[in-house]
Amino acid sequence: MNVKLRKDSWTEEEDNLLKEIILNKINQGHTQISGFQEASVLLGRSKQACAFRWNKNLRPQIMKKEHKPTSYSTKEAADSSSLQNHLQLAMESYDEMKHSYNEISSAYNLLKNDYEQLLNWVKQGITHIERK
Repeated sequence: MNVKLRKDSWTEEEDNLLKEIILNKINQGHTQISGFQEASVLLGRSKQACAFRWNKNLRPQIMKKEHKPTSYSTKEAADSSSLQNHLQLAMESYDEMKHSYNEISSAYNLLKNDYEQLLNWVKQGITHIERK
């Protein structure tokens, strides 16, 4: 029985390059989509083809390998450290946003008080003019 290979079949080298690109993007904190875009240029395939290959074939293989019970490795320690770094950056970003929000709220309240004071003065001025 003759088995025909598709002209556009993925080679092992293409799979390895796609894995490397996607995993690097993820480790750098970028999205998988940005990896698909980069891979599509390097591999001469569409972003959709790269995404399909990743999600249907490569990612499940990687997930199986990661879920095998093994001893705590340096890679896991690095992944844990990376996660801690991401969480720390997120908390710092949150603190900066909270500080900015508090400053904006304070400035808003000052402006609101000034506006109300001006409004009262205008009302007093109108009342004074109407009396004359």
